[in-house]
Formats: sequence, structure tokens, C-alpha cells
Amino acid sequence: MSPVEEFDVVVIGGGPGGSMAATLLSDAGKRVVLFESAKFPRYHIGESLLSGTADLMKRIGVLETLENDGYIKKYGVEWVWGEQREPWKVYFKDALAMPYDYGYQVERSSFDELLLNNAREHGVDAREEHRVADFAIADDGTVTVDYEATAEGRRGRVTARWIVDASGQGGLVTKRLHEQQWDTSLQNMAIWSYWRGADRGEGLDRGNTFLPTFSDGWWWFIPLRDDITSIGAVVDRQAFNENKGIGLEAYYKECLEKTPEIAARLEGAEQVDTVRVQRDWSYIYDKFAGDGYIAVGDAACFIDPLFSTGVHLAMLSGFLAAATVNTVLDKPELDRARVLEFYENAYRKEFARLRAQVYFLYSGHGSSKDSYFWHARSQFDVPGLAPEKAFISLIAGAFTHRSWYRRYLERLDVPEELRGTIEGIFEGKSTGVGVDVETPLTAGSAVIVDDLAIDGAYLREARSLSTPDGAVVPLSPALEALLAGADGHRTGTQLIDLLVESGVSTPDQAQALVHEAVSYGFLTTAREAPDGVR
Repeated sequence: MSPVEEFDVVVIGGGPGGSMAATLLSDAGKRVVLFESAKFPRYHIGESLLSGTADLMKRIGVLETLENDGYIKKYGVEWVWGEQREPWKVYFKDALAMPYDYGYQVERSSFDELLLNNAREHGVDAREEHRVADFAIADDGTVTVDYEATAEGRRGRVTARWIVDASGQGGLVTKRLHEQQWDTSLQNMAIWSYWRGADRGEGLDRGNTFLPTFSDGWWWFIPLRDDITSIGAVVDRQAFNENKGIGLEAYYKECLEKTPEIAARLEGAEQVDTVRVQRDWSYIYDKFAGDGYIAVGDAACFIDPLFSTGVHLAMLSGFLAAATVNTVLDKPELDRARVLEFYENAYRKEFARLRAQVYFLYSGHGSSKDSYFWHARSQFDVPGLAPEKAFISLIAGAFTHRSWYRRYLERLDVPEELRGTIEGIFEGKSTGVGVDVETPLTAGSAVIVDDLAIDGAYLREARSLSTPDGAVVPLSPALEALLAGADGHRTGTQLIDLLVESGVSTPDQAQALVHEAVSYGFLTTAREAPDGVR
């Protein structure tokens, strides 16, 4: 066995989440070793990136490289979803709050290698073909990791102060220490292949993802470089099991025949790879972090791939994990349990938001109207909300994305009363369920609590608002000004004007903030006023 080596942090896994966390930890002065079992480049599915991922890539200095390497840009998504078969589109440019109006379509083999090599350039000791065989966390917090250098047939051991588990769906640390909770309503299978010469859109639409539905599920159509397109179907587990007896190739072609919108794009195209299959079962672990370890990406949770959230969640959690671990190791004056709880809450909140959006789209395709409310309620982290209010809470914060939601409302099977409420919010006629903008508002029964916030490479003390229902929102200067102005006499419209005139918010931001405050109960109508914020 090789001599024992000492590091500050061991990262298990060299995918986007592991590379992101390792890079940022090294930038903050940590001695980081990263173990990756494969030799890069290696194949991986999950090729479409959200536009928000661009900002994360900029943080670690790879965005310019991505631009120069000629990856396909994605400016939006084209849908054939719902009862009508007419295609419709949404564009990232219509989301006013997004810093970038495009995402990327990437071959994960080269993209993941780019991120791993970037981690090396930032000082990470990244070792490929190194499989982690075991780990232990001692009572004094010392971490021991045993590894095998598979290409060399050599074993070794390292010690560290912390483990970042970025081992993917294998979940090396989380699987041993915690319970994996499956989402029984999102147990799907993915079946896909690659094609050359598929018909793409024109101009701005040429790189867009295409998502049509068919009787057994839905398709992805993801344009890649060199005229290659990733084309796959996500189907229900039961439907897959009933048909797998005919063989993967035959079932794949049968699904193509059921979807004329995809078949038309493949006229004259050539299939250039075998048919692949993978289980797409959504899950979440009951805990993401504890003394000596933290889990990122799929090692913590996984969502149905409808919104292409895999790389986004991996890199976002890597960013959050780096700030959390830096704080634990360098700022002992901050309570460790609070610091880890910050990470847990932040990651779970983003997971819940994205999973609720998946339910929203699935519910809009031929399901009962009531399922909109109950799906939103079951996924949202505000216990006790009425079903209607739970669904409106799903789009709390989505005011700046209203162009997208209007497209969805036009195409999906949404109850008319609910449709009217949402449109009223977006058009400035309402600030919440049954709350007219001309209704006087006052502070609800929220409590100001001590919290944490990211500040550079670390977490710092901050304050948030918390309601009895469990909603927690950072107490920003704009929210403070809003609560101070809600005196029971000012209406929603007047409060929006107050925020704009005081310079703490733009008109869009002010309207979104008032809507969120009403949705979460931070503001209420004057006639229903409880004790107020304290």
C-alpha cells in the first residue's frame, strides 16, 4: 500500500458536481484530492444544459472555453405537449431575470473532461481510474478514504477533514448512511440512440430542444455538434416492461412510429449508435450532509429529466457545498449544525421547485384538473396551504418568467378559475389567490429568524422571515421596505409604487415581491391581519 497522504477535502466523483465543488474549494486554499473511477473522456447521458448553468460555469472560468469549443447553443424549447398537436415554443430571452438568454447542448464526454481538467488547473489533485473502496469518519472528525488505482493495481489511503460525495446515483456515502426515498409517481425508463442528419429548426431554433409527447411518454430531441442528434423517449416503467420482450431496437422504432413529429425529422437521417436504456427513477435521500461529509448532485437526489436539470443541480449543489465546507473548516465560530442545515435547506428547496415544475407539465397532459392542486401541494415546502394556494405558490417567484407560463397556460389543460387567477397576477390585477391589487395589505404572522447567506467563498450571518407554515425567505432590503410600508392602509398597487420610488426594486421585481409575500403569508389583507411580523 502507498504511504498515507493528507488533504483537507476528498471529493469522490469527477462529474460536474464533483469538479465544481473541488475547483471552488481549491480556489479557497483547500488541499483537494478528487477520485474518479473512470478514465475521461467517458460516455454519459444528460446533454442539455439550462441557461442558468452558464453563470455557474463563469464562476469557475470555463464559460469562455465552452463558447470557443463550438458547442451548440440552445435559445429555447419547442413543445408538442397537451391535447393539441400544434408545436409551440418558449425562449430563455423571455425570462427577464436570467443573465444569459441561452443554454448549451453538450456531449458529456468532452464537457465533463473540460470541467475536470479545469479543476486540475485550479490546483485540484484529480486522479482518474481511482476507485474509492471504503471510507470512515472517526469521532474526532478525521476522514479516512481507501482507494484502488485500478490501472496500476495499487491500493492507497488518504486522510482528510471532509468528504464531498459526488459519486452520482451510486451514492457511496449517502447510500451507506441514509435512506433513499423513491418517488413512486416518477419511476420512468429512458430509451435512446443517436442520429446523423436529423432535420433541425432554422436560425435561432436550430439548437433548440424538441419535446413532443406520444401515447407511452415523451421524447427528447437534442442537437449536438457534427450534425449528431440525441433522440430518446422517456416512458412509464410498466409500458417499458410490457414491451421489452420484443427487443430494445424494435421497441424504440415502435415508439418512433407512434410519434409523427419525430419520425418526420428523421426522414433521410441515419441512426449511428445502438439503442441504450437507463432507469430514470426520481429519488431523494433523507439527509444530504452530516459531520465529515456532504453529498452533491445525484448522490443526494435525482429528478425526472424533463427539464434537463441534472447538470444544473449538480453544479449548483457543488457551488453550495463548497461554501458550506469552507465555512465548516475555516469558521468554527459558526455552529456546524446551522451551516449544514443551510446547505440541506437550499438544495432541497431548489429540488422541490424543479420537481414541482415536472409535475406541472405532466399534470397538463390529459390528467384530471384536481391533480394540479394536489401535485403542487404534495411537492411544495409550505405545509398546510390550501390546494389552490399551493399551486399559486408553485409560480411564486415566476413573475419574471410569465411569458413562459403564459405559453404553458395556453396549451395545457388548466382549470379556468386557476387560469384566471394566474393571469391576474401576471397582468397586475391580483397579488394572490382572491387578493385584488387594490386591497389594503398588512404584515402577516411571520417571524424574523437568524439565518445564513453566501458571501463569496463562505457563509455569513443573515436574517430571514419564517411563517408558521414553514416558508422561509431571506429578509432582503426590499422585503424589509415592503413589510414596513404594509400599514393596513396601502394597497398592493401602492406598495409596488413605494418600492419602485424608494429605489429598492424595479417595477417587475416589486410586483413579484408583493405576489410572493402574499403567497407565503408574509402579507395579508388588512381585515384578516394577525399579530404581524415580530
